[in-house]
Amino acid sequence: MSVFDHTVDKSPCRHGINKRYLLISVLCLFLILTGCWDSKNVQDLNYVTAFGIDYDKGKYIVYTNSLEFTNVAKQEGTRSPSKTPTWIGRGEGFTLDSAVNDIYAASTLQIIWDHTTVIIFSERALQKDVNKMVDSLLRFSGIRYTAWVYGTKTPIADLFAVTIPFNLSPIASMLYSPDDILKQQTNIPPLQLQKMVAQLNEPGSTVLLPSLSLNHEEWTKDKKIISQHELNGVFILQKGKYKSWMKQEQVLGLRWMSNQIQKVHIGVGQSTTPDAVLTIKKPKSSVKVSLQNGVPKFNLEIDVQGSVEEITDNATKEHIAAAAKEKIKNDIQQTFQQGLNRKLDIYSLQNCVYRKYISYWQKNNNGSLLQLTPNSLKQIDVHVQIKDSGMNRLSR
Repeated sequence: MSVFDHTVDKSPCRHGINKRYLLISVLCLFLILTGCWDSKNVQDLNYVTAFGIDYDKGKYIVYTNSLEFTNVAKQEGTRSPSKTPTWIGRGEGFTLDSAVNDIYAASTLQIIWDHTTVIIFSERALQKDVNKMVDSLLRFSGIRYTAWVYGTKTPIADLFAVTIPFNLSPIASMLYSPDDILKQQTNIPPLQLQKMVAQLNEPGSTVLLPSLSLNHEEWTKDKKIISQHELNGVFILQKGKYKSWMKQEQVLGLRWMSNQIQKVHIGVGQSTTPDAVLTIKKPKSSVKVSLQNGVPKFNLEIDVQGSVEEITDNATKEHIAAAAKEKIKNDIQQTFQQGLNRKLDIYSLQNCVYRKYISYWQKNNNGSLLQLTPNSLKQIDVHVQIKDSGMNRLSR
């Protein structure tokens, strides 16, 4: 028989079986298709955008801040004619989970955590087990590592009840968008949950949690004081433990050492009547560590580029650059000394020792025997470049 010869089975029985299999397969596909039978409209859900944790009298107290969907998704170019309503939930319990369940029990809408972009710890909560709280937070489905984190001495409910200017959505405020708002002026770098988690147990690393408060002086509406959010300092955590709080004026060196700062305005020269006002954009810093006679020594290098915004004296470009260099160096030294006064490694310098000299770190009881001193900073090199001076010449 030729290899091209074949027999075609024209049996009606076989065709009937094939059709039956096809019908069964189609029905099975319909059964496994997902549907929208249990879907809900966006206005029928409770979107938690901010979450606060407090602790008092042996119980955790949690706060949620929720936004109405109609105030978040507005037509481009329009604003609400009335004040955006603020919905604040409160629950308490002996554990963080039971405190959240207390909110569930009184919620008329399904709570959605996927849009939680802010987490606030009160000072009392920070004095508890921070690692345990963070671990519990990340077990809630929807909580992401990208949330902004803050500490506060202010009642959390007051922070959530702030009136946003011009009736804008709250997500346009500094609380929810610190990276955007603080591009205008930054002294304290913002912090995301992912970085906080990484630093909590990183050997020799210090967590600098921005301190959120309310400003009652700068803004008014119809001659009535309007409180607004502001960063007034940092909460300092080492080895997962809360150590201290420092106000903004004590940590001005952070703006030169963090590599996260977008823009800084400084006056250089005399403190009362500065010779010039500069705008510094994106300062860059690096740390180099070396062992000298068995003792770690650190060299800091800072590069900044600035522009002259105002001149109050007939100052030269060289004079302004030298004055800026001196100010930056003093800021770094003073903040370092403020940390030493509290036995804190505010610049995470010991982490540099851990990364470069791991054997030395281990010999010193995993870094616990290492102590920073005023002589630990061997050298601070500051390089200032004045890019421009506006429309006028520096020297008239």
